[in-house]
Amino acid sequence: MSFFSVPGHLIPDVKQLERMNRNIHALLPEELASAVNMMAHPAAGLATASALGFGLAGHAFGVWMGAVAGVAEVSQRVFEQLERDVTPKTMKSGVRRSAPAPAEALVAMAPASAGPEELRQPEAVERPEQPDDLKKISGIGPKLEAALNGLGIWTYAQVAGWTPAEAAWIDDYLSFKGRIGRDGWIKQAQALSGTETKH
Repeated sequence: MSFFSVPGHLIPDVKQLERMNRNIHALLPEELASAVNMMAHPAAGLATASALGFGLAGHAFGVWMGAVAGVAEVSQRVFEQLERDVTPKTMKSGVRRSAPAPAEALVAMAPASAGPEELRQPEAVERPEQPDDLKKISGIGPKLEAALNGLGIWTYAQVAGWTPAEAAWIDDYLSFKGRIGRDGWIKQAQALSGTETKH
């Protein structure tokens, strides 16, 4: 006796289902014949659906893990490249020495008579009536011009008059790693403003 009573008229006639299964099986080609069992037997259909579900879930998990592994590998290569670029070069003796920071390198270019200077922010001025087009200096685009204007730098003469400590401060502030010196902003500004000062 079962815990749940099922009325007799709700229980399907199994013999009739098996007969239907054989008739459908006979009509279908051999490739599709096994699919009839899944239609006739709900438990077989459920088992097949479960197996397919687990298979697809496993496949999706494999794809996801492959993507994670790929991202990890690419990240590792990028960090290795960064490490190679940032690691100081070794001297001939094999002893590592640290390369001076770009801002320190600009300060080091100051004449020996000037003495050691610390980084110093250039003096800001009010916006003139006709500010110079700083974009004419190679290496300065619209965004950099706006950043320099935000620091109160509006004219070629201001850039031309930067001391090495001031150029180093701007370089450090903008995280340029020596770009101001490489692009020759001060010499370009001197040419544009018509001033020839020596630093």
